[in-house]
Amino acid sequence: MSNRTPDRPSVHARTAARRPEETCPADLSARTGPEPAPGVRLEVLRGDPPEHLFRRLLSTYLAGTRSFEVTERPALSAGTREVVREFCRRTRQPEVVAEGRGALRLHEGSDCAADALDARLLRLGQQVVAFHRQAVASWDRLSFDDDRSWERRDDEIDREAWYLERCIALGEMRGLGLNRPASGAWTIARSLERIADHAVTLGELGPRLADLGETGSPQRELRQFHRQAMAHLEGVLADPDGARANDLLDVGEALLTAGRALAERLLPAVGDGSMAPAAAAAVARALEAMGRTVAYSQDIAQAFFDRSAGPSGSVGPVPASVVAPPSVG
Repeated sequence: MSNRTPDRPSVHARTAARRPEETCPADLSARTGPEPAPGVRLEVLRGDPPEHLFRRLLSTYLAGTRSFEVTERPALSAGTREVVREFCRRTRQPEVVAEGRGALRLHEGSDCAADALDARLLRLGQQVVAFHRQAVASWDRLSFDDDRSWERRDDEIDREAWYLERCIALGEMRGLGLNRPASGAWTIARSLERIADHAVTLGELGPRLADLGETGSPQRELRQFHRQAMAHLEGVLADPDGARANDLLDVGEALLTAGRALAERLLPAVGDGSMAPAAAAAVARALEAMGRTVAYSQDIAQAFFDRSAGPSGSVGPVPASVVAPPSVG
């Protein structure tokens, strides 16, 4: 996911920088399970920001690494241990198999079924669409949640998207025949993850957008544009064989143009005093989030189109209900 806050970093590296494999430090004591195979050692230096370690752990996880060893001298700090716990919580629960004063080892032993990839990507897409709609629906009511409630809701989507990206990397390394080229599948999973990030932004903006009023022109037009963006994404997800990708890509380009025109029409209102600066800033961020959502939907449509155009073999099933392309207006 994107860097919304310093302690919630995002990494989408296809490969991870790896240090030479080394023997386990003497102060590591086994806790559970068999001794894992050597993996990646991540050394934490004094003064390193915590998000740097999270990014490195996530990068190695996405690349398919099974064993992670975190070291810090003279001893693992409380902050380092907290980052490792957060990493375990936000992924598929890697197991702590050994720990000591200056080192901690994790092992991720889960495997992936390549034949389920299409279905899982489409389910993730449906989850992301629902999350987006919940975020915009929240503008109708006063929220009593804390500032990070939307980020916590997004954790479930991150966990599934990161798992799928990891499965794609593992399948590529094993030479498995996936349902689409690995690069295309990776693009779809990553794009859905990023689209969910923008739902978080829309949910967080709710209190400031509420000041515009439900029937006020800016909020009404924002909701209309968001409905069109969601219809476009649903249309893209309903077309995994790429049969309508060209039309959907045209619709997406029209939506991006409409979004820019909407921004040019709404944002100058702050200059004439009809919109408060804080509300104008919220409108600008909402338009940016929706525009980026459409752009990532375009990336997914392009990935489906590329799959249909190339000799990539079989494709996943087409959902029974196909959503018609949205109109732009």
